Amino acid sequence: MNGLPLDETFSKALRAELVCRVQTASPVRSRKRTRRLWIGGVALAGAGVLGGVGAAAAGFLTIPGGDRITTLAPAVTETHTGTASVTLGVPPVGANAVGLELTCLTPGRFEYQDGASSTCAAPDVGTSDSWSGYTIKLLPGQRSVTIKTDPANSWRLTAKYIKREATAWGVNLGGNTFGAENQNGSPDLVAVMASNGQSGYAYKTDLDEADGTAAMKTFKSPEDALAWQEARRGKSFPVPVYESDGKTIIGEFVIR
Repeated sequence: MNGLPLDETFSKALRAELVCRVQTASPVRSRKRTRRLWIGGVALAGAGVLGGVGAAAAGFLTIPGGDRITTLAPAVTETHTGTASVTLGVPPVGANAVGLELTCLTPGRFEYQDGASSTCAAPDVGTSDSWSGYTIKLLPGQRSVTIKTDPANSWRLTAKYIKREATAWGVNLGGNTFGAENQNGSPDLVAVMASNGQSGYAYKTDLDEADGTAAMKTFKSPEDALAWQEARRGKSFPVPVYESDGKTIIGEFVIR
């Protein structure tokens, strides 16, 4: 399902963010927690929108702003049950990330070391939905990757050192930038996957209105945020998906 469920986790994150803002008047620290693109049960970076490896995993060719990936070392594949680490060895020169492919062998939640996670239900096991692709930043001195999960959960991980480089956004005839969200921020038209399976672009302003990013700027207390969420409960908010011209509609991205 391509959409954003407003759940208890979102409520808690939003409340924590607003408490911080009300107390310190600090800006929003991260938008990624509020959008997720679910592919094979994993929340890929880019949050409901496509970015970097998320775009590649979703079936895109390299799109503007997406990551250009260069493999720098052979992949290492290991199978484990419970929390475990996969040792990768000394990273080659130029490596700045680790590409991961996780396969759930049992139902469960599998957490990457940066806090993102993949969740598999029983029907997913043994199907293509048991696979998820992700990438993590390579930290100084890092030589391994750890997956956290319950003791009874089994998984298989393929990991490899890569060099990840963000490409430039495109610009259409209307002067709007288009492409994937990346470390440089968001273009005017953000790459998404429509509910009909077509890849396209949604206006960032439309996404911000639908997912609450715009509303957050008006909240003065956690109660304001929770009242906003309660008013939306059970409702769907479709966002038009366009070709890169920003005019030709090819589908919709539904936020729930």
